Amino acid sequence: MFCKAAIAAVLVMTATGAQADPIKIPEGTEFSVRVEDQLSSSTAEKGDRFTISLEDDVRLPDGTILHAGYRGVGEVVEARNNGMLGKNGKLNVRLVYLKVGEDRIRLRANKGAKGETRVGATVATVILFWPAAPFIKGKDVSIKKGAIMTAYVDQDTDLPSPLPPPPGGPE
Repeated sequence: MFCKAAIAAVLVMTATGAQADPIKIPEGTEFSVRVEDQLSSSTAEKGDRFTISLEDDVRLPDGTILHAGYRGVGEVVEARNNGMLGKNGKLNVRLVYLKVGEDRIRLRANKGAKGETRVGATVATVILFWPAAPFIKGKDVSIKKGAIMTAYVDQDTDLPSPLPPPPGGPE
């Protein structure tokens, strides 16, 4: 009985192909990530998603190299257009994940920016030219396409081996 079970197990492994050990990406692994879309406080809305990509190759502790080019998703957390009386724009984003094949690597990274406030000009205008005050606006803020951000793996992640190539990368 034991021999038949062992032979059956070997036949099943041979037929399906043995799986290699998973590739482990530890929590806290640092990634350099590129923003692939232009973002602006004047057009973005909370919940908008944008494309990111892995900017540089990453060597993992086991020696595996995660090649640049894998794509992922970021999300607008807060967006506020500039306003009257010198109110500045505001834009906060977070990086959500990178996708390797069908698997996702959850990320943690946030970036926020505020436009320049024009309080001095606003106060002077309000005092001198009250009717013109509503036309003084603060500045919008943007994150330019190609901006580089640092992200960290949010939790230990296992990926199946071998890794698929990044989109548009070498086969």
